[in-house]
Amino acid sequence: MKIKTAQKVFYKEEISSVENFYSFLDKKKLIVFVPDNFTEKLTKALSRAGAGSIGNYSMCSFRTNGVGTFLPGKKADPFSGSKNKLSFENEVKLEMECDDYDLNHILNSLLKNHPYEEVVYEIYSFTKRAEEPSGFCINLNKRLSYNELIKRLNRKIDCDNVTGKDYFKKIVITETEVTENIINSAKLTGSDCLLLFSKKINKLFKL
Repeated sequence: MKIKTAQKVFYKEEISSVENFYSFLDKKKLIVFVPDNFTEKLTKALSRAGAGSIGNYSMCSFRTNGVGTFLPGKKADPFSGSKNKLSFENEVKLEMECDDYDLNHILNSLLKNHPYEEVVYEIYSFTKRAEEPSGFCINLNKRLSYNELIKRLNRKIDCDNVTGKDYFKKIVITETEVTENIINSAKLTGSDCLLLFSKKINKLFKL
């Protein structure tokens, strides 16, 4: 998207500043504890399932060495150690990120390739900023009324939860399909509204 698109709506002298607008991506981080000598095998298996991919890099992980303890019960079938005796195992805390849609496939691979009878793992949600901007965030010197904005948009516009009483000073402009993720990312900028430019119709979302 080019800044000229925004300049078709807003006059140069009424724009205080312009900054890139980035969407934020929801990601998952898998943390698993694995015996030291099984770390490479498990890392490769998880990577094939979709974990540890960051941009043009694969098998990305972070590893921390430590000692795990466990006491197998009478009905346990321990990979190492003896029943009713406290065991100490040199382990690696393996961390790899992944996308939501790959998570079940990755967990299936984890449970299949991990040597322990009871696999200890944790899953966390986190957020990353997209590498490429999805539009612009326009800061105006003065608030612009809804009616004035509609007047400047000489094409049909679809408004979501917007009325003639609304005023806007900070506006996100995008040509990207507006998803829940885009709307939530726009809210993080502290903007008043999100304006979508498309070939067929413009859309205005109050934030």
